[in-house]
Amino acid sequence: MNPKHFFLAMIAAVLPLVAAAQEARTTKWINLRAGPARDYPLVASFGPGTPLAVQGCTQGFAWCDVIVEPGDVRGWIYAGNIAYPYQNADVPVISYGALIGFPIVTFSIGPYWGQYYTNRPWFRNQGHWANHRPPMPPRPGIRPPGPPRPIVRPPVLPRPPGVRPPGDQRPPPGGGPSGGRPPGAGPGGSGGPAGGERPQPR
Repeated sequence: MNPKHFFLAMIAAVLPLVAAAQEARTTKWINLRAGPARDYPLVASFGPGTPLAVQGCTQGFAWCDVIVEPGDVRGWIYAGNIAYPYQNADVPVISYGALIGFPIVTFSIGPYWGQYYTNRPWFRNQGHWANHRPPMPPRPGIRPPGPPRPIVRPPVLPRPPGVRPPGDQRPPPGGGPSGGRPPGAGPGGSGGPAGGERPQPR
């Protein structure tokens, strides 16, 4: 192979690794963990704007293995707290990890802790964490389903005797004070004078 072509091929192979190792930063105070979950032991805490190099992320880009540049501390950070320069903007790795091209990595506690945490006090408890299966964190903006809320209906109170609901204008049983006849009605019920007599013309 031509030395020039070989050199170009080497650059093409290294470029993805260089891009993946570009500097990212924290967006808030974060806890660096000894594994990809919030309940793994705490390694260190760092403030917003801390530079770090992303080495890879778990499937789904929820957690990333990073090297925090002050002191070269190694550990895992929730990807929602990492911003990365992409197309002239700082974007969250949890949403743009696939587009950026971060490699997918798996976490193996034995080799990882053996390489970075042998001097930590919780290193001796490695057996406790060996079979740990932490739950996946929720995606941003998605609320995990919960139990349905019970429907609370107002109590139905018994109606007191003799009290009608509003709008009920029915006459009481037995008609009005004149036995159901309109006022002024005579015994014939025609509304004329008593006795059923018709008025004489004048």
